[in-house]
Amino acid sequence: MRIPGLAIFPFLSILALSVSRQPGSSDELPYGTFTGCLLRRSNPSYPISSAIYFPSNSSYSSVLQSYIRNLRFNESDTPKPQLILTALHESHIQTAIICAKYHRLQMRIRSGGHDFEGSSYVSNVPFFILDMFNFRSFNVSIEDETAWVETGATVGEVYYKIGEKSNIHGFPTGTCPTVGIGGLFSGGGYGFMSRKYGLSIDNIIDARLVDVNGRILDRASMGEDLFWAITGGGASSFGVVLAYKIKLVRLPPKVAIFTVRRTYEQNLTDIAYSLLQIVDKLDNEIFLKMVIDVVNDNSRVGKKTIRGTFLCYFIGDSTGLFSLVNQKLPELGLRKTDCTEHSWAESLVRWNNFPSGTPVEVLLSRVHPRLEYLKRKSDYLKKPIPKQGLESIFKKMIELETPLLKFFHYGGFISEISPSEKPFPHRAGNIVKIEYATNWDESGILAANHYINLTRNLYNYMTPFVSKSRGAFFNYRDFDLGINHNGQNSYIEGAAYGNKYFKDNFNRLVQIKTSVDPENFFRNDQSIPPESSERTFAGCLLRRSDPSYPISSAIYFPSNSSYSSVLQSYIRNLRFNESNTPKPQLILTALHESHIQSAIICAKYHGLQMRIRSGGHDFEGSSYVSDVPFFILDMFNLRSINVSIEDETAWVEVGATVGEVYYKIAEKSNIHGFPTGTCPTVGVGGHFSGGGYGIMARKYGLSIDNIIDARVVDVNGRFLDRASMGEDLFWAITGGGASSFGVVLAYKIKLVRVPPTVAIFTVERTYEQNLTDTIYSLLQIVDKLDGEIFIKTTIDVVNDSHRVGKKTMRATFLGYFLGDSTGLFSLINERFPELGLKRTDCTEHTWIESIVRWNNFPIGTPVEVLLNRVHPNLQHLKRKSDYLKKPIPKQGLKSIFKKMIKLETPLLKFFPYGGFMSEISPSEKPFPHRAGNIVKIEYGTNWDENGIEAANHYINLTRNLYNYMTPFVSKSRGAYLNYKDFDLGINHNGQKSYFEGTAYGIKYFKDNFNRLVQVKTMVDPENFFRNEQSIPIFPSIVSQ
Repeated sequence: MRIPGLAIFPFLSILALSVSRQPGSSDELPYGTFTGCLLRRSNPSYPISSAIYFPSNSSYSSVLQSYIRNLRFNESDTPKPQLILTALHESHIQTAIICAKYHRLQMRIRSGGHDFEGSSYVSNVPFFILDMFNFRSFNVSIEDETAWVETGATVGEVYYKIGEKSNIHGFPTGTCPTVGIGGLFSGGGYGFMSRKYGLSIDNIIDARLVDVNGRILDRASMGEDLFWAITGGGASSFGVVLAYKIKLVRLPPKVAIFTVRRTYEQNLTDIAYSLLQIVDKLDNEIFLKMVIDVVNDNSRVGKKTIRGTFLCYFIGDSTGLFSLVNQKLPELGLRKTDCTEHSWAESLVRWNNFPSGTPVEVLLSRVHPRLEYLKRKSDYLKKPIPKQGLESIFKKMIELETPLLKFFHYGGFISEISPSEKPFPHRAGNIVKIEYATNWDESGILAANHYINLTRNLYNYMTPFVSKSRGAFFNYRDFDLGINHNGQNSYIEGAAYGNKYFKDNFNRLVQIKTSVDPENFFRNDQSIPPESSERTFAGCLLRRSDPSYPISSAIYFPSNSSYSSVLQSYIRNLRFNESNTPKPQLILTALHESHIQSAIICAKYHGLQMRIRSGGHDFEGSSYVSDVPFFILDMFNLRSINVSIEDETAWVEVGATVGEVYYKIAEKSNIHGFPTGTCPTVGVGGHFSGGGYGIMARKYGLSIDNIIDARVVDVNGRFLDRASMGEDLFWAITGGGASSFGVVLAYKIKLVRVPPTVAIFTVERTYEQNLTDTIYSLLQIVDKLDGEIFIKTTIDVVNDSHRVGKKTMRATFLGYFLGDSTGLFSLINERFPELGLKRTDCTEHTWIESIVRWNNFPIGTPVEVLLNRVHPNLQHLKRKSDYLKKPIPKQGLKSIFKKMIKLETPLLKFFPYGGFMSEISPSEKPFPHRAGNIVKIEYGTNWDENGIEAANHYINLTRNLYNYMTPFVSKSRGAYLNYKDFDLGINHNGQKSYFEGTAYGIKYFKDNFNRLVQVKTMVDPENFFRNEQSIPIFPSIVSQ
C-alpha cells in the first residue's frame, strides 16, 4: 500500500536539472525528449516504460477512451495527448512533473474523466495525460473511523470498501459510482448526505500531494493554506494529489429512499412551489432532489408535458421518511409503498436506478453504463420561484424540449459552515443548487452547438429567478464562464470564472497559487491563476511613452469616473452595451501617434489583446468587445482632415467620421466629393478598411478604389507609408480589414468631381400599388443603368392602412443622380416607368446638402449636422448580407413578401451594382464583389428590448429570412465585410486559425482570401493583430 508514511523523493538529482542543462537544446521532437527524460529520470526499482502509451501503441486509443465520459471530447478532431502516463508508482508522478516542467509540456491530470468540459484529458496546446486510475488503493480504519483513499478510486469503490468493513459507517460524497474522487473531492464533493454532514471536503482531514518541485507533502508539511486550497479549490491547480484521508461518519444500519414522478397534469407546479418553500428548512437527515424534464404526454398524442422526478434519501427508516414527507410536503402524495430501506452501500445501487436485487459489487465497475454527449451549467437559488415563474419555466422547457433541470437540496449542516472554511463558498442562503443538463447522441459540431445553445438558452431564461451574482459549482465545470489562456492576463481571465466558482475565496486561492506554483505549471482552461499583472501593461505604456506627449491623460481604467462614458460613446449597437458585455481592462484614447506605438509594443509584451475602434459601427462589436482580456485603442481623437483642392486629394485620419469627410471637402469646394458611405457617424477607419460602399459607387467605385496612400503603424511599431510598406500590404489594408495588419493612422484619398447640383428622390410603394412588378422591373435593369444613377430599395413590413390589424409590404426607393432633376426624371421614366416617378418627387441639392437629405433630416437642416458624432437613434442590431446575380422572378418576390409578413421585423435593402463597379477586376482590391452582381442585399433587424432572450429572438428572425433567400441569391453566398456577421464563422486564433478563418474569409474576400493570408503571415507572423474575424496566418506558422 502506497498511502502510509511520507515518501522522500529518492532521486534528488532531478531537482538540479535546470542548472545542468537549458531547455530546448535537444534537436529531438518535443515529446521524444520528454519521453527520454521520463525514462532516464525514473527510479529503476519502478520501471516507467510499461506505464507509457504513445499514439503508435495498440492500446493507446483504448486507454485514452476508457476514461472519457463526455463524447463531445471523443471526436476524431479532438486534440489528443502526445502520450498517456498511467502512473504505477509515486515516483512516476514526480518524474512526470520534473520532466514536463523542463520540456515545457502541459500536463492534464485525470482520475475518473467526468470533467464536463474535458479539461482533464483535452488541451489545445501540446500535452500529455497523467492518468491516475492505477492509484486506487483504499485503506479503511474502522477503529479511528478514517480511511486513506487514493485519487484514482471511484465513488462506487468508496461506498463498497466502507460497506465491506462496516454497515454503520459511510462518507458524504457524490452519487455517480464511476466518478473519480480526485476531481470530485477537489471541487467539493456534494452528495445526498451533505445536509447532514457537509460536503466531502468538509470531512477530509489529511492529504498527500506531489508539488511543483516533485516533493511529496502531507498536511503537516504542505501547511494549512495549501491543504485548504486542495480541498475544494481545484487541486490540479496546485499539484498532484495522491490520496486524501477522510473522516467516516456514522449511519443507521438501514436508510430509506423513494423515487416519485409527477407530471404537469398531476399538480406539478404546486408541488414544486411547495417544495421550494420548505426544502432548505427540513431536518438534516433528509435530502430531496427534483429533476424536471420534458416527456411525451400519454394522454395527448404528439404532445409534450413536463415531468418532475422526486428522489429522496433519508438517514433513518421508511416509517420516519413517510411521516416526515407527508407532514412537510403533503402535496407530493407520498405512499408508504414508495419508500424502501437499504444498507448505505445498497442505497447507492438503488439511487442509480439499477434493478432491484443488483449486487453491490456493481459499484466496483469502472465502466460507465451509458456514454453520451453532455453539456452542464449550474446556478444557485436563494429565493423560491413563484408559481407564475415555474409555469413560464415549464413553458420554456417544452419549447426547448431537450435540456432538463435538477434541483439539489441545500440547508442543513451546509448552512452552518462558514463560506470561507473551504474554497467552496456556496453555503448559507442557498435553497437549492441547480444543474442544467443536456445529453444527446448525435456526433459533430453542428449537433453540439445546437444542444449547447439549448442549454444556454434555458440558463439565460432562468436569470430573473436565480441569485444575481450567479454562482457556479466547480464540479459542473462550464467553459461558458470563461477560459484562461494562461498568458500575461491570466488573473483577469481567471477572475471571470473564479469569482463564480469560489466567490470571495478566489483571491486567497490566487495568493496560494502564487506562493506554491508561481510559474503556473499546473494549469488548464479554468485553473487558478497566479497574482495579477494587469497594471503592468499600463506601467509599460507610461514608461515607454514620449514625455513630450504624456499618455497618462489618454488612459481610462474601470475605476475612472469617465470610463463608462468613454466606452459607451462609440458603442453603436446596444447588443454590446449590456451589463454582462465583456469590458476592456483599459481604454487608450490615443492623443498622438507615439501612443499607438507604445500600445502595440506593450500589448505584445504583456500578451494583451488590442481592439481598434474608430467609429464603433462594427455590427458584431468586435472593435470594442472581446471574450479574452483586452483593451481598446480608441482613435476618435485622431480625426484631422487636410484637403488639397490643388491636387484634388485629402489626408483623412481614421478617427474622422464620414460626415466630417463630406463637410470638410465641401468647405473647400462645391464641385468635389468622395465616393463613400452615407451614415454620417460611421468612422472612416473601419469603413475604408472593409470597402466603403456608397451612393457614388456606380460612378467612381468604392472608397478603396480611390485611396492612393496610407500611413500605418505595423506590429513592430514602425511608421510606414505606401512606399515603405510595399504594394502587398497597401493592397491588404484597402479592403481586406486593416485591423488584421496594423493600425492605420490615415488614408490619402483622391477626390472626384461632382456637379454643382445633384438630384435625389424618395418614393414609397406598397404591395397594393403594384410593388411586385415594380421591383421585378427594377432588378431587370438596375445594374445596367448609367453610372450616374443609384437606386437603393428598402423593403419592409408596415401596417396596412386599409385593413385594420393587417400588415402589408412597403418598398422605399431612394434615387441619387449626378445631374439635375430634369435628367433624373427623364432617365427614370424612360428606363423604369413602373415606378411612376413624378417630377415633383425629384429635388435638387448641392453634393453636401444631398447627404443631409439622404439621411432624412428635415428640409432646411444645416450641413453642420454632419459634424455631430452622436448617433441619433441607438438600437439593438443584427445585419447579414448577400449578393444577387440573377433577377428574382415575380413568384419568388411574392413568396419573399409572404415570408417577411410572417417574420414581420427583418427588412431587406437592395443596393445597386453595375456601372464602374463592374469594370474593376475582382483582384484589384481585396473586396472581390464586382462584375456579375445585380445588387448587394442587406438583411437588417433593429429592436429596442434588452436582454439575451430578445436578442436571440430577433437574430433568429434575421437568420430565418436569410435562409429563406437561399434559392434566389448567389450559390456561393458572398458577404460584405462592413456588414460583419459572426454567423459566418468565428476565429479562436489558435492552432486552427487558418481553417476557421477560411469559413468567413472566403465569403468576404473570395479568391483574394489566400493572398490576404500570405500578406498577414509576412507582416504579422505571430498574429498579434487579431479578432473574431481577422485574417489568419498560414497553419505552418501557427504550428511553429
